[in-house]
Order: sequence, then C-alpha cells, then structure tokens
Amino acid sequence: MYKVLLVDDEPYAIEGLRIMVDWEKHGFQIDSAYGSGVEALRHILRDPPHLVVTDICMPVMNGMELMEETRREGLDSILFVIMSGHSDFDYARQAMRMGVSHYLTKPLIPSEVEEVLVQLDAELRERERRKLISDKAEGYAFSRSLSVLLYGSETAERREAARTLEKLADRASEWTYLHVETDEESSGRAREAAQRLAERSACCCLVDSSRGTFGLVYGSREPGSIRVFAERLHETVQCTSSGVRAGVAAGCSIDRFHDLTLSYSSALEAARFLYYSPAGIVHYADIQGRTLSSDPEALKAADTIIDAVEGGHPETVAAAVREAFRTFQERMTLPELVGIFTTQVLLRCAMLYKELGGNADELLHSSGFGTSMRYGSHIEETARMLTRFCLNCQSAASTLWERQTGSTQAQVADFLRRHYRETFTIKELADRFYINPVYLGQSFSRKYGVGILDYIHDLRIEEARRLLRETNVASYVIAESLGYCGYQHFLKQFEKRLGMKPAHYRLLFQREEQLPSEPSPQHL
Repeated sequence: MYKVLLVDDEPYAIEGLRIMVDWEKHGFQIDSAYGSGVEALRHILRDPPHLVVTDICMPVMNGMELMEETRREGLDSILFVIMSGHSDFDYARQAMRMGVSHYLTKPLIPSEVEEVLVQLDAELRERERRKLISDKAEGYAFSRSLSVLLYGSETAERREAARTLEKLADRASEWTYLHVETDEESSGRAREAAQRLAERSACCCLVDSSRGTFGLVYGSREPGSIRVFAERLHETVQCTSSGVRAGVAAGCSIDRFHDLTLSYSSALEAARFLYYSPAGIVHYADIQGRTLSSDPEALKAADTIIDAVEGGHPETVAAAVREAFRTFQERMTLPELVGIFTTQVLLRCAMLYKELGGNADELLHSSGFGTSMRYGSHIEETARMLTRFCLNCQSAASTLWERQTGSTQAQVADFLRRHYRETFTIKELADRFYINPVYLGQSFSRKYGVGILDYIHDLRIEEARRLLRETNVASYVIAESLGYCGYQHFLKQFEKRLGMKPAHYRLLFQREEQLPSEPSPQHL
C-alpha cells in the first residue's frame, strides 16, 4: 500500500475525503491527516509519504508553500495533488509549473478522484519497476567491478572498475570482504539467501568467486557493525544448509577499494581457521599472527587407529580416533593435513577389509566422506564421521572373519574341554589355530555366550564339584590338579559360580546323602 497524507484546514473536507473515496481499492492507505501545512511538513520530513493531497488555501503555510518546502528539502519523489475551491487557470498553471501531479477543484467528485488515483498508482508502480531495474543494473555493475578488482589482471579493466566503484566510496568509511563456505548441495540456496540479505543492506554486494564459492563486500560507518553483519550472514546461510555447517570468514577492513585484495586474502586466511571454530565465524582480527601446525608427526596416529580396528574392542577404536583429533585440536593442525590423515585411515581400513574378501569400494562409499569431506568442515564433524566409519569397518571385517573361521570356534571349544587343566594364554591358543587373538575372543564370545577364560573356569569348577562330591581329596589339592596356581583364585571362581565355599558345598552334599529315605507305603 502507498502511504497518503491529507492536508486541509477544514475538518469536514478531510472527513469527506476519507469516506467518499475507496483508497485501498486503488492501492493507497491514509497514513495521517493535518489541518496545517506546518504540521504536515514536520510529518513529511519525519516519515515521507508517497502522496500528499493538500488544499491550496490554508493559513500560515498554504499548499503551494508546503510543496515548495518539501522540494527544497530534496524530497522530489513525493507526489502532490492540489485541491482548490477556485477553478482559476492561474492557480492550475502555477501548480503544474511546480510539479503538481493533478489539480482538483472543490467540491470533489468521487469518480474524478478515483480516476486520479488510478493514474497515480500506475505512475508509482512504473517508478518502482524502473528503480528495481536501475538498482539491479547498478548492483550488477558494482558486483562485476568488485570481481575485476579481486580477480582481474588487465590494468585498463581494473581502472574502469575503480571508476565505477567511486560511486560507492562515500557510502561507507570502511569495507570488508566476507568469505562464505557451505556444502555443494546447499551452495545455490545459500547464494540466493545471501543475495537477498545484500539487497536489504545499505552497502553490500555479492561477489562470485572463481573457485565456485562466493563472498560479500560489506561497507559500514561503525567499526563494530561487521561482527553483527557476519552473524546475520552466517545465520542466513546456515538456514539453507542441508545439515552441514556453514562458515563465514571476515577479512581485514580497508578504507579504499584499491586495497580490496588485502581484505580478500585475509578472509581466506581466516577461513582456514573455520575448521576449529565452534561458532562457524572467524574474523581475521582475531587470528592475525597465529599459525596452523604442519607437523607431519600427526599422521603417525593412523597406525594406532588401524591396530585398534584390526585387533581391538570398539571402545578402543573410538578412543584412538578421539585421541588423534584431540591432538589436532591442541596443535591447530592444518585442515589439509587432517584431510590427508583421514584419507590414510580410510584407505588402510578399506585395504584390511579387502584382504578379508570384502568390497572395499562399497565400504568407502558408505563412509559419507565423498560429499562431506571438504576444506572448511568442522573438526568435530570429521572425527565423528571417521569414528563411525572405523567402527563399521571393524564390525564388517569381524563378520567376514567369522564366516571364514566358523568351524574354528568349535575346534577351540573341543580343545578347551580336553585341555582345561593346562595353563596357556589366549595368544598361545590363537597361534595354535592360526587366528587373530582379538577376533578369536570376540567370535568365541558371540558363539558360546561367554569369553574363553570364563569357559575354562566353568569347565574347571564343574570338575571340582564332581571331585568334591565323589572324593575326600582336599580342596587345595583339587585346585592344583585343575590348573590353578593359587588356592585363592580357585576359591574366588568357585564362590562366584555357586555362592559358597568348596568345604560348605562338600558338607551340604554329604548331609543330603545321610538323610533317611522316606518309608514305602507297604511298611506303614
């Protein structure tokens, strides 16, 4: 709706205008009404309307003077419609000379007023259309000129760009380049959202990067406003992201466009720290002078992770990845180096899986790193994804191993039933059957529901129960005959399974045997 200001020193005339014309039907809305040109001028300067409908003859300041003062204040875009009780041609000629849109004579005829509103609505719409075209053309020219300054190489082209940008120079006291990062899937939506934000801002232009990303050049008069704008930009872009963190890196502020490349290069330097930023926003002023570690020693942690995947428990795998990334965080390791490290782990896990007969390509495809592993993603995201991949690899490799060694578990169980009195380690047992000790332990537990050591203890305690029932051999002798090096160890395992000491068990069994049997019916 276009705002209208009514001005007439006769209240009934204003009320008649309100009632007799359907303003909203033609796209207008009465904003306010005044009985004095002086009061109306104050309102105009405070909140300029689109249209002023005013009477000519008013005390202190008449309609002509009101329009003249408005023009003197530079508000040339406001349309004026003059009303008068005189049909004098001199009034009309003077009004038209001053730029009055229409001249109406009192008493007003509603149809004539509405016809004027139709024409004014069309004029305002045409103005908006032209301004939109002009603004877009100007915005494109500014954006292209900024791109030339950042990426152009020809001197003549750069000079022309500088001349174009001179029109912007007075709009702000400092300019800052903001680099925006998001995932490839969301980049189109993020760009559109950032463009709309730039258009709503007083001094802001979007610049496409030669690397497929984009940035914004933001102008301001207040030094701290760049941080507020960076937060708005990050929030805007993050809303368009498909679940992936967006990042905004603000370069140093410059006071002339000739130095824009400095702001651009410093924004890219700040962007390298986005990998460690919990907020997703980094300002060059906050990281200036800091460096990222390029120590290749960080890559050695891959060996620990692979060892854990190959022969450790899931908790060990997760802890190994967590420790590696804790070190990266502490040292602020180059994101590119973390990427190399992650790739090493992925490929070595895939090779391990392939050696067991698995499809390495399918395993890598399921990792999710194909689309999400990129410069600028956050360290926590990378650690989380790598942990999930390593655990999936370990589980899949374990399944393949069990398929290959299914009968081995039965052989191991049979061996334990025959040799449970002997003393040996799980590693020695694994070597006997040519199997990885960790895989042996895990697969045996899944098949029999207990670990190998508990399986051995179950066999020994079962034999101890038999010997306690059928012989008078001392408990410590039984313990030694079953392979226990110390009686206390035997006692602990016995009590764990039966809830009593061996002597109590023997005594309880002997009492049961001594109880008299119940007499048979024929003896009663």
